[in-house]
Amino acid sequence: MTRVLITGASGFIGSHLARACLARGDEVAVLTRPDSSLDRLQGVSGIRVFTDGYSDVAAIKRVANAFRPQVVLHTAAQTKFAETDDLADLNASILQNLSTLVAILSALAICDQPPDAFVRTGSIAEYGDIKLPYVETSRENPRNSYGASLVAGTQYIEMAQPRLPFKAVTARLALTYGPGQSEDFFIPHAIGRLLRKAPVFLHRPHDRRDLIHIDDIVEALLLIADAPDKAGSVINVVTGDAPDMAAVAGELQVLTGAAPDMVSSAPPKDDPVLLVSDPSQMAERYGWSAKIALREGLERTVQWTKQSQQAEMNA
Repeated sequence: MTRVLITGASGFIGSHLARACLARGDEVAVLTRPDSSLDRLQGVSGIRVFTDGYSDVAAIKRVANAFRPQVVLHTAAQTKFAETDDLADLNASILQNLSTLVAILSALAICDQPPDAFVRTGSIAEYGDIKLPYVETSRENPRNSYGASLVAGTQYIEMAQPRLPFKAVTARLALTYGPGQSEDFFIPHAIGRLLRKAPVFLHRPHDRRDLIHIDDIVEALLLIADAPDKAGSVINVVTGDAPDMAAVAGELQVLTGAAPDMVSSAPPKDDPVLLVSDPSQMAERYGWSAKIALREGLERTVQWTKQSQQAEMNA
């Protein structure tokens, strides 16, 4: 049994990690902001909850001393920042993603019993406009504040590693989807609308993106947490494939039983964006590759959404 502390467990990836750690017999604690909703963990028992937030080093240190985690899984991050003329998104991304990371690292470095491993969820958005496929040694060129704040965090971790009493790894994730994800993201947005018989419109139908099911992500992150030295400082957790988003929408139209005319798209104005990464390091170091094919993952997500909508109607 491992003592695992998860940040961001009120979110999509963190909540799935919490359930998986409990299922394998770990002792699990979650660290959230005071105003975070724990709806995604509804019905889950056996989790110790700390609501001290991510900005106060002394408070985070108290949590670490109380729980003494052997592994910390840091999934807390804000993924979207609206771009403004006054560049407020830059400051917001620093506060939400970089400052919180540094506070958590600082607290864990000085707590009474530091963890053995710190695994942080990064993103292939860190790579940005560079040669494809994305490989871990690439020089990043992020497109937005989100990607830039994550790159900065990756580099801060690498810089600080010699001074950290634990191994820290950034796992750069493909675009993750699956049950329980917010409709702020394309796949759950499209599924929810199609099941409600509402139309779906694609602004960039021919963009191609590496999509990975949450169960594959959870498996990979736990492998890294159990043997962090294998990973190096940065490792991609990706499928290596990048389907066309119009094709993805077409699959969802079939799986939801929606009429074909419920999905439409804008004529292409710009060259399609391609996001695809090299999965070879996870395969070589951990024997891991994504197991859930896209159609199976989409079907699982559709079925979960149908059940969720039905439960809401019956409530």
